[in-house]
Amino acid sequence: MRIKLIKRIGLLALMTFLLTNVSTLFALDVQGDSFDAEFKITSWSATNTDSTITSEGIVGEGFGKVYLTHNFRSRSGDNTQGDFDGQVRSINNDGVMVTATLQGIWKREGKIVNMYTLDTFSDGGMIYAEGKVDLVEGTLKFKAFEF
Repeated sequence: MRIKLIKRIGLLALMTFLLTNVSTLFALDVQGDSFDAEFKITSWSATNTDSTITSEGIVGEGFGKVYLTHNFRSRSGDNTQGDFDGQVRSINNDGVMVTATLQGIWKREGKIVNMYTLDTFSDGGMIYAEGKVDLVEGTLKFKAFEF
């Protein structure tokens, strides 16, 4: 009887530990060198389930002027989440142009769209970025991590 009680208490302690700590076990924590990138929305077109947003901005780290196109697809009936793909064109003051493909997922909370993107560049570079689109202010702000 006493052994069963000790086992139950141990099982309860283990379950409590797992329930309170499991979210941190699976959290994505990106670290390392990063840079900020900010863009202004220049156009937004929409259908019942898709939206395309174009934007532009000046980005440091040698990218120069950057033009983005994001094609958002909704995967829920209420248009609050889905995936996207897109393209980048950048040109710096030396005339070096770099292109990239964009792909990722998004989730909208009110006027803010949270984006998570993995991008591959024509110069061999790769970036993971987390961003926020403010649909009212017309801005995109990313924190980008180079591989």
